[in-house]
Amino acid sequence: MILLKDLFRRLRLSRRWIAAQYLLTLPLILLGFVWLLIPEKHAWQVALTFLLAFVIAVSALELQAGAMRSLANDNGKRVKLLWGACSLLFWIALVWLCWAVLDWCDEQIPQCAGYLNSKAPAHWRARLLTYDHIYLWMTYLEWVLRWIVVPAKVIPYAIASAQSGWRVPVRRILQLLWSWRWWLGVAVVALVCVLLPSHFYSAAPHGSALAQGVRVGGKLAASYLLGVGGWLLLLGWAGVLFGQLKPIPQGDALTDLFDLLQASRKWVGMQFGWTLLLVLFVPVMRNLPEVSWKDWIIVPFLLLLLIAWIVLQARMMRSLLVDRGRRVRLIQGILSMLLWTALAPIVALVLYLWHTPIAPWLAGWIATPAILLPFVIVSALCGLILPWRRVLRVVAAWRWWLGVSLAALGVEFVVQISRNVFSTSGWIAVPNIGVASLIVTGIWILLLGWFAVLFNRTSTSVEPIELSRPVIAE
Repeated sequence: MILLKDLFRRLRLSRRWIAAQYLLTLPLILLGFVWLLIPEKHAWQVALTFLLAFVIAVSALELQAGAMRSLANDNGKRVKLLWGACSLLFWIALVWLCWAVLDWCDEQIPQCAGYLNSKAPAHWRARLLTYDHIYLWMTYLEWVLRWIVVPAKVIPYAIASAQSGWRVPVRRILQLLWSWRWWLGVAVVALVCVLLPSHFYSAAPHGSALAQGVRVGGKLAASYLLGVGGWLLLLGWAGVLFGQLKPIPQGDALTDLFDLLQASRKWVGMQFGWTLLLVLFVPVMRNLPEVSWKDWIIVPFLLLLLIAWIVLQARMMRSLLVDRGRRVRLIQGILSMLLWTALAPIVALVLYLWHTPIAPWLAGWIATPAILLPFVIVSALCGLILPWRRVLRVVAAWRWWLGVSLAALGVEFVVQISRNVFSTSGWIAVPNIGVASLIVTGIWILLLGWFAVLFNRTSTSVEPIELSRPVIAE
């Protein structure tokens, strides 16, 4: 009863954001249908397509971030609403990727059901493990993964990210994920707000056209009210359970990681912005009308993107590392980075000549980055005069190798999913490619932050987080 009272108290105090959810979600959905109908014959129509998509995305992100922040506790470390809304992009991309995988699995269910049925014993195949039973069970499993497991695991991170940016309290979220109350709440909302409305349209149409239109309108309105209401109740329930947990632990590596990313949020946002710009560049150039200057701007623009990416990486690396009086100028740091990066093509050539299936992947995606990347990152700050002992300590640390291994496996997973699942082309492929690119960019940022945590902790004279504060001014 105490938890329910807390839930209704949060809903009452957040009534403005709740009203905004009900009043603005439907117009944004309708505006999305209008966006799909915009032709793409002229350049101004292509520009209008991107402008309208940007307006819809920003409005939806701020609407959801505002509701999450309003229903959660204010721990005194909230970031601005804009940064909290931008951080939701990563979690939306992650959900999109998971659902794409589940869509692909859904297409494989008939084949898998037939195969499992053929491998079952004759007695079981005729009674229990029939094709229909296996198909139904696998369909239920896919539904549970899509509407219960994936939302239950991602929503807590999204709520914490909307409130605190990249300073996500991982341990508190893990405590919430171990709570049976949270899973019960997600299951109830999924059954009432997703499964129940799907049965509204199962009945055969009957009556006059007017009566059918009225019934369909009522069913759509009920589905909309249930969907938005269930979403808000789930956000409020997460806020209630978050409030019952212990305070955020201090001094652990994960807390330091997200503190560093929060301090470098400007460069983190630019990383994602550069990725989206690169993803949109190719389809925009393809859909522009054939003009004489079209071919002349492609190469300079790509060169400009490359230079911007190099400068952005140097700025990001310099903002994450501890400054111990060895900071060189930016141009010197960039040249030092490029000098170390020049070793990568040599390694790639050697691995190309290595005709074995797994060893080149392990050497190219784990061993080479784990050894070469620390020198590249530190050279962006210190130039060629590196703190060798500190760098070698990180290279020899098992935590660094674990982080590189997880990052490599994550990138390989996204690449394989992009090849096997994201098989569309044209404008439909842009969201899929964009989601995969955002996931890879997020993995890269986390890897940089993880190295910064391990490198800063090699300094025994001062605490790493306090030394990371002055770099915000850069």
